[in-house]
Amino acid sequence: MSAAVMNWINKQKERRTTTTSQGNNNTTSIGVAMTAYVNKVGQDGYVSAFIDGEGKKFCGLYMYTKLTLLGIVNDGDRVRFRAEDGDWKGRIGSMRIKGGADTYLDLTPPDNIIPTIKVKYGKFVSDWYSIPRKHKIDQQFATLTVGNISVQVTLNSDWNPSNGRTPLPVGTYEIAAPDGFHPPKNTNFYMVDGEPVKDYKIWFPILPLSEQRYIHVGHLSHGCISIIDYDKYPQIHDYLIKHRGKGKNGDTIVALLQVIK
Repeated sequence: MSAAVMNWINKQKERRTTTTSQGNNNTTSIGVAMTAYVNKVGQDGYVSAFIDGEGKKFCGLYMYTKLTLLGIVNDGDRVRFRAEDGDWKGRIGSMRIKGGADTYLDLTPPDNIIPTIKVKYGKFVSDWYSIPRKHKIDQQFATLTVGNISVQVTLNSDWNPSNGRTPLPVGTYEIAAPDGFHPPKNTNFYMVDGEPVKDYKIWFPILPLSEQRYIHVGHLSHGCISIIDYDKYPQIHDYLIKHRGKGKNGDTIVALLQVIK
């Protein structure tokens, strides 16, 4: 539990004086804000919140998303915030306090440095058998090195130049911050200890976005860096997600990627 965040919330409850209407929520209007960060997430890599204008569906905030805490909902069970980065940048939302803000929010920001990670081409293997997918796949294997972690990845599956699915060419690329939910059915069957591998919904885009290449967990690649050793994906996620910086075009990035043969 974050003592700092809860102390702020308790002070807001004590200082309630007037209320203002914001959408369908009555919030305490006290003029005191606080910066906090998502410092813990659930199994899928997100913590749930409501975002104004999105109805009652739960929206995800990933690790180290910066929030400005604005006040508390009038009945005192939710905290109002403005997202300062990530998928919902600039949007107002709310999070439950018990089992939400008291558990997932704290004061630790991401590191403002950009590390370099590497991918080195390996062998092309025909008819490699994927146990989770239960069928054989042609794979262009490679090794991804992130910090002191090395994992086996595939750069392309069932490679067929006629359909435009080619491995990531040699060069240097920028890795962007996660860009939102991807269909769970693509990755939720990669299991560790009877549960989907932790952070399986988090995909890191490889810029430019127009090429639709990502770093993600899996045994199938259409030009992405798909992590075959998916049990190590939480370590990869934790390393990448804690970094923030600006790319050459102003994008928020978490790392530089060098692809070599």
